[in-house]
Amino acid sequence: MSKFRDTTSVINQKIGAIFIAMKRSDTPLYAKLASGLCVYYVLSPLDLVPDFIPVLGAVDDFLVLPFLMWLAVKLIPADIMEECLAEVGEIWQHGGKTKKRYAIPVLTVWLLLAMWLWYIISKYIL
Repeated sequence: MSKFRDTTSVINQKIGAIFIAMKRSDTPLYAKLASGLCVYYVLSPLDLVPDFIPVLGAVDDFLVLPFLMWLAVKLIPADIMEECLAEVGEIWQHGGKTKKRYAIPVLTVWLLLAMWLWYIISKYIL
């Protein structure tokens, strides 16, 4: 159980570092885009493949998120990533508060997507 807890802690720290790197001005644009996609996928309440599909739902979580994290970490320059990891470590040690406002853009995108789908369904199907 300790190994699992350590692994999840490392993943949480990397996601936090990716988020901090995304907000920095010295991070290249392509790294910001990959970081934004990774953070968006983590915060999104929906997956590409729904979890109720027996095998594909789990495979989606085990393949997409690690790939997005790997891509973001590879594109962020090493010195920036080290600084961001150190900053995340300090935040976690001091009991950093969660900011729920970061979920607003994700929920907005999903709401707009749902409204668009409803429009398409009501126009062409109903």
